[in-house]
Amino acid sequence: MMFVHLCGVLQVCRQQTVYATELTSTTDRTRMTVRLPSPLAILLVLCLHGSVLHGAGNTSTILTDALVFHGPDILGKEHVDVYVAVPYQLMQFQIYGGRYAATLTAAIVVRDSVNQKVADTTIKRSRAEDSYAVTQGSTGAAETMVARFNLKRGSYTIETTVIDQFSRRERRRTDSVVVPDLSNTPAISSLMYVSQIEDHNGRYSITPYIGSNVWNTSQQLFAFFEYYTVELPTEVGMSWQIATVDGKVLGGGLLPVATIRSRTSQHFFPIRLGDKPTPGVHTLTVRIHPVVAGVTDTSVSVASASRKYIIPGTLTSKVTSSLATAIRQLAYVANQADIDRIDAAKTEEDKTLLFEDFWKSLDPTKRTVRNEAFEEYYGRIATANTLFKSYAEGWMTDMGRVYVIYGAPAQKDQVPSQYGTPLLERWTYPNGQVFVFEDTGFGDFRLRTPIPAGIKYQYR
Repeated sequence: MMFVHLCGVLQVCRQQTVYATELTSTTDRTRMTVRLPSPLAILLVLCLHGSVLHGAGNTSTILTDALVFHGPDILGKEHVDVYVAVPYQLMQFQIYGGRYAATLTAAIVVRDSVNQKVADTTIKRSRAEDSYAVTQGSTGAAETMVARFNLKRGSYTIETTVIDQFSRRERRRTDSVVVPDLSNTPAISSLMYVSQIEDHNGRYSITPYIGSNVWNTSQQLFAFFEYYTVELPTEVGMSWQIATVDGKVLGGGLLPVATIRSRTSQHFFPIRLGDKPTPGVHTLTVRIHPVVAGVTDTSVSVASASRKYIIPGTLTSKVTSSLATAIRQLAYVANQADIDRIDAAKTEEDKTLLFEDFWKSLDPTKRTVRNEAFEEYYGRIATANTLFKSYAEGWMTDMGRVYVIYGAPAQKDQVPSQYGTPLLERWTYPNGQVFVFEDTGFGDFRLRTPIPAGIKYQYR
C-alpha cells in the first residue's frame, strides 16, 4: 500500500500500478475513490478533509494511529502510516470572508529505540466552514492528516505536535509502534478500524476510524487488513475474536474460505458484538488458518495480528455508582413523569436503558462521541456537591439547585452581618437575572428570590 500526496489528497497505488481515480467533493469532505481490478482487491481510501469521527475517541485531545503495511518497493523497510485527527472542538475558527476558517500545523517526529530521530515531517492544513455549529462539533467533524514513513524493522516512538494558528495552543501525543518483518510470509499488516465503506459501482472508499476507543458501540465498525504470502494460489481461512483481559470472548467469527491469487490481498469484515458489550480494554485478534479439504483448520494459526478495542463505561457508570441516585438527580432536567417512568422499570437493566435513552434525546450533537448536555449537567451536580453541602447533599440545597439549572453566576455579592459573617448573598447572571440567598445559620443559605415555575436545565 503506497500513498502519493497530491494537493493534500491521497492517491492509492499498488505494486507500481496507479489505478484510475475519481474525486467527489461534498460539503464537508473530499473523498477519493479507487477503481479496483476485483472485489477482493478493495482499497481504500480515505475521507480525510473534515472527516467525521463517528465516535472515534476522546474529543478533548488529538487522536492518532500508527499502522504498518508491507513495503515491497523498498527492500528491508515497511510502510508506517501515521494518522492524526484533530476534532473541530479543539480548533479555533475565525470569521474570514463570511466563513469560519482555521489553520493547523502538525509536526510528526519518529525516534528509534535509542531516541535518535530517524524521520520527521510537517503538515499544514486550513479549513473553512459555513456553519458555526459545525465548527463547534455538531457533526463530529475533524481535520484528519496522514503521513507515510519507510522504516526498518524495530521499535519506534512517534511524537506528534499539533499547533493551532489562531490560539497558538499546542497539543502533543506520543505513541509507540513496532515494525515487524512483513516479508517473512505468511504475515498480516496492522489492523485498521473503518467506520464506513462505500461501493460506487466497483470503486470503494473508506473512512478510517482513528484510535481504539469505540465510543459508539451501536455503530457498525469494520476491520481492514492486508495478508501477505508467496504461496500462490492458495486457500486460507480467517477468524477473528475480541477478548477481555481475562480471556472472556465477547465476539468473533470465521470468515469464508478465501482463494489468494496475489502476494498481497486485502480483506475486511464487520465487527459484531452483543447488544451490551462489556466495558473495558479488550483485544481484537485476526488469525489466518490453513484449509484442509475445503474446511478451515482453526487449531493451526499461520499468521495473526492484534490491536486494542476499548469500550467505555455506560453513561450511568460515569456519574455515580448508584443508578437510583442518578435518577433522583434528574429532578432539575426531567419532568416528574419521565423520572417516574424510569424508576418504575422492573429491572436495573431496564432502568439503565431508559436513563440513557433520556440523555440521548437531549444530546445536542448526536453525531459526536460526546453528550455535552449530560457532561455539563452532572458536572454541575458534582460541583454543587463540593461547594454547597449543608444539611443535605450540595445539589439538593437552594444554591445547588440554582447552580445546576443556571450554572455559575457572572457575579456574586455578599452583605455581611454585624458579626462579619455573610448574611445575604446575591447571584447575578449575564441575562440580568438575580437570585438572593439568606444565611439561616451554619452556612445554610435559603433562596429568597423565587425560581420561575417549571424552569429546567437546558444546554446552551
